[in-house]
Amino acid sequence: MINRKSELKYIVIQVIISLLIAFIPIYFYIDATIKNQDIKDRIDLQNYSNQIFLKIENFEKQNSNIFYYPRSNIYFSSIFDKNRNEIFASNNSLIFFDEDFKIFSDKFCYKKSLEANILDASSLIVCKNIDYSEVIYNALILLLIVTFFIFLLSFFVIKQSIEPYKKLNVYLDEFLKDAMHELKTPIGVARINTDMLAMRIKNDKNILRIKSALKNMTIIYEDLEYYMQQNEVKELKTNINISLFLEKRVEFFNDLAVSKDITFYKSIEPNIEIFFNEIEAFRLIDNNLSNAIKYSKNSSNIYVSLKKEENSIKLIFKDEGIGIKDTSTIFERYYRGDKITGGFGIGLSIVKNICLKNSIKIDVVSKENFGTTFIYTFNL
Repeated sequence: MINRKSELKYIVIQVIISLLIAFIPIYFYIDATIKNQDIKDRIDLQNYSNQIFLKIENFEKQNSNIFYYPRSNIYFSSIFDKNRNEIFASNNSLIFFDEDFKIFSDKFCYKKSLEANILDASSLIVCKNIDYSEVIYNALILLLIVTFFIFLLSFFVIKQSIEPYKKLNVYLDEFLKDAMHELKTPIGVARINTDMLAMRIKNDKNILRIKSALKNMTIIYEDLEYYMQQNEVKELKTNINISLFLEKRVEFFNDLAVSKDITFYKSIEPNIEIFFNEIEAFRLIDNNLSNAIKYSKNSSNIYVSLKKEENSIKLIFKDEGIGIKDTSTIFERYYRGDKITGGFGIGLSIVKNICLKNSIKIDVVSKENFGTTFIYTFNL
């Protein structure tokens, strides 16, 4: 089902991809803006140097005794004689260079050759600090605007794209819920009547097979019901006598075991209590017992153990079945050990989610053709 979290994920992915594409023209925009800034700085330095030279020329024409060297908060300059010795500096001393323009780590400079003048200055160097803050500011504003519009566009495009799928999911959910509701009653009626028939006709193999099939259908039904409503399951935890609970569930599955001539061996310590959700306890135990029977060989044994240790409770299911080749994949949704035994492959996926939710440690030990052991450790 596509939920809000999935929508947001798709939108974020779309925005990131779009931004990566949009970054290319933004990069060229920043590069072009910096080059334009450099050209503007060159022109400004040339204009300022011309102003200083005009001041020197005017001073010579005015025949004045005091020369007021031009000063600026933006530009700083130095004049040099023909031997490259500094005559005067408006701020800190500058280094002489031969090129017309020179870029240092923190400033941009221009050198102007002077005509003969009263100060005997042959060269003028004018500098200004390199400042791309305006370029960066404009680039950030542009990036924010582009991001905003891409996000809006992605939001509406994805919203419109997934709307039909959302409607289809809602329709399928409603259909499955209605179908599950319609199935519950006939399964219940069939089980009650089969039990009554079994009381009249003792030890009939056909009735036993029908009861086993109905219990298998019940487990599949309850798994599907839980799977469809697991997000709606309330956190109603109670103190459960897990020893008695486990005994009853083993008894419930006894007909299934008898139909394959499987024997249960129980080692259940009495009166062990846990604080747990009863619905989740059903799914955890039922899926393990169902799988143990399903994948066990005929005329084999299943061992069910419950014991309390110092800081934990261990629940163990051991069968003598076909074993598992790769235990790393068994908890994946829709995984099935084989295609003959039936089921949808969601049982162990449900078990894993319940264990993650309740911090239960799972250990699986298996050997092909020798059997499998599932060990669940509940921390106290």
